[in-house]
Amino acid sequence: MPGLPKILVLIIIIVVIWQAFKIIGRVQKARIEEAQARAREAQAQARGQRQTARPQGAANRAAGARNTVSETLECRVCGAYVARGMGACGKPGCPFGA
Repeated sequence: MPGLPKILVLIIIIVVIWQAFKIIGRVQKARIEEAQARAREAQAQARGQRQTARPQGAANRAAGARNTVSETLECRVCGAYVARGMGACGKPGCPFGA
């Protein structure tokens, strides 16, 4: 039969482990909340930048053109890839030249 000192040591060990898990849980919760707050702040800043930096009129169309995906074609002369409608690659005999 275990003696009283062994039971007390066992209880102390259990309490220490229990408290350690509580502390670890609080730290993890704080990190998660901080990460969520940073994500919300970044989203708010992104929304604010989108609203203030939105181009108007012709500038809006130009910005839309910059943000689209364009098909590229390989130049038979130099092997460079040129976006459709962007013009010549600069080499003589370029099929995309104007």
